[in-house]
Amino acid sequence: MATQQERIRRCLSALLVKFPFYGALALRLEHKVLSAKEADSIRLQTAATDGKRIFYRAQFLQRMSDQDLTFLIAHETLHAALSHPLRGSDKDDPEAWNIASDDTVNRLLGKDFERLPKFAVIVDPKAFGISESEWEKMATEAKYLLLAKKRQPSGEENEGQLGKGQGTRGKGQVKDKLTAEKGNMQTGESNACDFLPPAADAPTPEQWRQWVKEAAEFAESVRGHGTVPAWVDEWVTASGEAKVPWQKVLRQFVQQRVISHWNYPPSRRYQAVALLPKPQRERYGILGVAIDTSGSITPEQLRQFWREVLAIRRDYPRLTIRLVTCDAEVTSDEIFPPFVPLPEARELTGRGGTDFRPAFERFKQPPVPEAVVYLTDGMGDYPTAPPPYPVLWVLSRPEPHWREHLPFGMAIVLEEVLSDETMDV
Repeated sequence: MATQQERIRRCLSALLVKFPFYGALALRLEHKVLSAKEADSIRLQTAATDGKRIFYRAQFLQRMSDQDLTFLIAHETLHAALSHPLRGSDKDDPEAWNIASDDTVNRLLGKDFERLPKFAVIVDPKAFGISESEWEKMATEAKYLLLAKKRQPSGEENEGQLGKGQGTRGKGQVKDKLTAEKGNMQTGESNACDFLPPAADAPTPEQWRQWVKEAAEFAESVRGHGTVPAWVDEWVTASGEAKVPWQKVLRQFVQQRVISHWNYPPSRRYQAVALLPKPQRERYGILGVAIDTSGSITPEQLRQFWREVLAIRRDYPRLTIRLVTCDAEVTSDEIFPPFVPLPEARELTGRGGTDFRPAFERFKQPPVPEAVVYLTDGMGDYPTAPPPYPVLWVLSRPEPHWREHLPFGMAIVLEEVLSDETMDV
């Protein structure tokens, strides 16, 4: 009889043959089967990753078919590839983060695997008053905020309401008020965390982005075009560096429009010091970011747009970012409070016609931003009247006469910032 380590090697080979993209990523990780004593020492009931390794409890694998084990390998691999252990390390509610990230991973895998195992968790967004299409567009961090809020202590409803149980989350039958009465989750056998503390030597998100790119190239080389999972083309993998020198343009724009400075009186004990400068405090407001996801925008442009959005968050972690995506209509509207990271990879949907007016109409609804950055190619229908806040148009590959079409705001071309390509209208 094959050992469990041999089974993992066999299932890795099967994954590489059937799904070369996932198989190539899985080979970047170490796979270790632990005895009951070893698993108990790290409180592992089923399987988990620390971003560098996947650990499996031997007894759990004994109850699992090869088909389900192949899925489990892909599942844990995506957790590592999307840096879920690292991104979840600062979360106040690890269980809510685990549910949110499991939902993200299983929805991605569900587009390629014929069926999901019983232990695969899918959240039913109806409990939050959100449609399936809207939920699909949400980042894992946004799902986490909703799930964490639902799990906040509220008497007896809090106990187990989002699937607390024994073992790894999603690996046991869950029966609780939220599940039974509201149907907010579909789960399998039990409930605990897929993550261990992130390994100190775990690959960085940047390294994983490079490996994702290489895995996609490998999959197409061995199986031909169209064998890379469909979500990889639409998920914007933030590889490469941001092209726009935000320190020169966006920093000035944000500093002047979104961040307020004010003086406050110094302590009375120092009032006799005539030249004492007055200290300053900063108030960080709301920055609106709109992304054009219309059909005229190429996948590479979408990838570049998302890199620029990540650059904004890195430079201004204290800002509240309101992110709106829009083609001919608004396709998503999310709020990221201060210090809440944006996902390194993001699905941007739409690909219809181009109309900038719905995004500005949406920004009229609270919370209204102090300023808006709109990433687009500039080809679309503009509002006839300017909004009450400043607008920075960040243009990618605009048409030659783009200056003639912008009715208001400041414009800058994405590829490079030149004096003759920056203007106020």
